[in-house]
Amino acid sequence: MKLQYRLCIIVVVMLVVVVSGISLILLIRSSTLETEAVEANLENMTGLYAKDLQIRYEVYLDAINTLAQAMNGYQSMDADGRRVWFTTILRSVLESNSNFIGMYMVWKPGVIDGRDADYANTPGHDAAGNFIPYITRASGTIRIETYPEWQTALAELKDIPVITDPKQVVVHGETTIVSHIIVPIILNSGGSPVGLVGIYLDLATSEEVVAQLKPYGTGRAILISNNGTVVAHYDASKRGQTLEQAASSIDENGTNKIREALRTGKPVMFANAGRIYCTYPFYVGKSITPWAFVSSVAESTILADVYSMTRFTIIIALAAVIAAAIIMYFVAARIAKPIVNVSLTLKDISEGEGDLTKTVNVSSKDEIGDMARYFNATLEKIKFLIITIKKQASILFDIGNELASNMTETASAVNEIAANVQSIKNQATNQSASVTETNATMQQIITNINKLKGHVEHQSGSVAQSSSAIEEMLASISSVTQTLIKNADNVKELIESSEVGRTGLGEVSVDIQEISLQSEGLLEINAVMQSIASQTNLLSMNAAIEAAHAGEAGKGFAVVADEIRKLAENSGKQSKTISTVLKKIKGSIDKIDKSTESVL
Repeated sequence: MKLQYRLCIIVVVMLVVVVSGISLILLIRSSTLETEAVEANLENMTGLYAKDLQIRYEVYLDAINTLAQAMNGYQSMDADGRRVWFTTILRSVLESNSNFIGMYMVWKPGVIDGRDADYANTPGHDAAGNFIPYITRASGTIRIETYPEWQTALAELKDIPVITDPKQVVVHGETTIVSHIIVPIILNSGGSPVGLVGIYLDLATSEEVVAQLKPYGTGRAILISNNGTVVAHYDASKRGQTLEQAASSIDENGTNKIREALRTGKPVMFANAGRIYCTYPFYVGKSITPWAFVSSVAESTILADVYSMTRFTIIIALAAVIAAAIIMYFVAARIAKPIVNVSLTLKDISEGEGDLTKTVNVSSKDEIGDMARYFNATLEKIKFLIITIKKQASILFDIGNELASNMTETASAVNEIAANVQSIKNQATNQSASVTETNATMQQIITNINKLKGHVEHQSGSVAQSSSAIEEMLASISSVTQTLIKNADNVKELIESSEVGRTGLGEVSVDIQEISLQSEGLLEINAVMQSIASQTNLLSMNAAIEAAHAGEAGKGFAVVADEIRKLAENSGKQSKTISTVLKKIKGSIDKIDKSTESVL
């Protein structure tokens, strides 16, 4: 490949690498900034949507709060009209709010007027007369019933408003999704609730609102309750399903992120399956179980500007590389021209007659010009070197002729020397025969000497073994003698020790007999103690009998008699235990005494 092309390729590759690197860095940076800006914008947009839904639900909550606050002052009302008045208010509020499927009120038994029994089995009351009216339009017409779950509602009643997780119900023959908003009735600030007001809220309107929300024009929106139930979905068929069922395009990590936002009450952003999701929790009133609004936008939509910038950058980079390649082509041709001239000159010298008088024209003052000048200088030196070699070759030819004549004379002298060497060789052959005979005789003598040496070494080994055996035997005899002497001394010491042990054992036997006699004395003493304990017990029994005869006057003495009886019983038990131990000790001493007598 020509140098011009190589230079072009190298420069173009370097340009591609540099331009690609700079473009990639700019694209990554711009993409990051654009993504961050879009995510911030998406979070703000989602927050606004969530705030709008929060306001909608708080309107309903405010209505119920107002109703509950009005009922806080029930004690100032005429007791006879309280129940009718509250029922009328419930019906009026229900009629004015089409989104309410039903309203109910639950009072703790005996609180509202203390006359529960008078209202037993009347509309809005149960068999016990508890005031639990439930106004509903679920069947198509508004009617009053008793709230069937009033006991559970009271058991779970809190001192703050509660919005329950939604569930599906049938209203007017159609399935819809509803949620309860429950507000406690608190008589005094900081006191315990005495009842509650609740509504069945139809969440179909939330479905209509969420379906219209399309972030960035093509985005999607979902409303999720605190337990992960889908309240509203851009696909109406998934309303009422769990988060995992409805969000089939989101993997497990994505659903965990959404549940994390519901658990912590903080917004969460994440990317999943080519879309960017923002989960924004919101609280309705003072409730502690947030719901969440989830919006998602396709990354291709969000990053459309980034993709456009990417295409523009790639086009500009390619144009820059192509323009640079064209410019570099002509620049490389100019740079390579002096080198081409040098190459052509060398080709002419190598393929022609070897004319070393030719030179390269030098027109530049850069490294290539220096190379041309050095090339001309090198040719000049080669030319002078060839002239010198030619002169020295002529001189060497004359010297060769002279060496040829001298070599002829040397050959004749060598022939004479060869004849003399042959004569000496014959004489050496005769002398070698004599030496061979003498060598055979010496070999036989050496063999005999070696045999004699072997016999002497064998005899010497036998003598050494005999000497060693005798020394070992003498050492064994000496060792046995020493052992016998030591055994005699040990026998004497054993006799003396046996005598001492016999004397000591006699003394021990005497001591053991004395201990045996003393043990018998202890047994006699213990028998006396048992007799005393028995008599004391009889005495305490007699005292108890006398105390019983004395009546009230003898009660103190009866206590003393009882304590004496207990002391006598404990003494008797301890005496029996001591007697048993002493008998065992005496038996052991008798055995030791017999063993000692047998040894002595």
